[in-house]
Amino acid sequence: MTTLTRRRFLTALTGAAGLTLTAGLPGRALAFGEQNLVDIAELDLGDGTLSRPSAWKRLLYEMVQTTSVDTKVRSARVTPEDPALFEHPFLVLLGDGAFAPVSEEGIKQLSQFLAYGGFLFIDDTTGREDSGFDKSVRRMLTRLFPTRPLSFLPEEHSLFRSYFLLREYPGRVNRFPQPEGVSVGNLTPVVYSRNDVSGALMRDELGQPIHACVPGGEAQRREAVKVGINMLMYSLTANYKADQAHVKALMERGHLE
Repeated sequence: MTTLTRRRFLTALTGAAGLTLTAGLPGRALAFGEQNLVDIAELDLGDGTLSRPSAWKRLLYEMVQTTSVDTKVRSARVTPEDPALFEHPFLVLLGDGAFAPVSEEGIKQLSQFLAYGGFLFIDDTTGREDSGFDKSVRRMLTRLFPTRPLSFLPEEHSLFRSYFLLREYPGRVNRFPQPEGVSVGNLTPVVYSRNDVSGALMRDELGQPIHACVPGGEAQRREAVKVGINMLMYSLTANYKADQAHVKALMERGHLE
């Protein structure tokens, strides 16, 4: 039985045309899509961005095995201008190089997507300090959030305890100790990791990991799975799990490790 349901989406988008990020994000009662099943969509920005459907199928499989949230083990690929964007409230952007600026139409629709309660996870797959993808991401986020800077998420952020209590935030690499994010009020609709989380999740046709996790090996890969689950749970539940009563309940059930 599902204990968490997805947010309900505004059925008439034209009626919400005046909603903007500067007015703040709406409550998490809003939702996307036609079903109460969680899936993941990749944002396609052309050259410089990647598609790793096996990573997201693996994450959704792990979500089913670990939590009581219903998922549809699939991944889609959409452009910022595609109306289908609103069918997938959990959106990922991953890449290994610089990408072209998003069109004005795409920026407008991404802004609406995030204002309506959508969540964007950005994954720099290079694991490098200085990458063309990182520069492009920061330029795009400046256009989406001109008055809200990308900044490191504090240790007490709900993301770090939405299901597991995270003390690290690794992926294929474990070079950057903290993810960054853009917050609007007490919500964070965009989270940015530079540790290649998707690289740790990828599997081949036989279900075997594709990339080694360095320096921590399989233990690091297990932590990367927890990172992914926490992001999905945060996108569904937002900040109510920040309270200590919830943390105590999770500890009693053995979810916080």
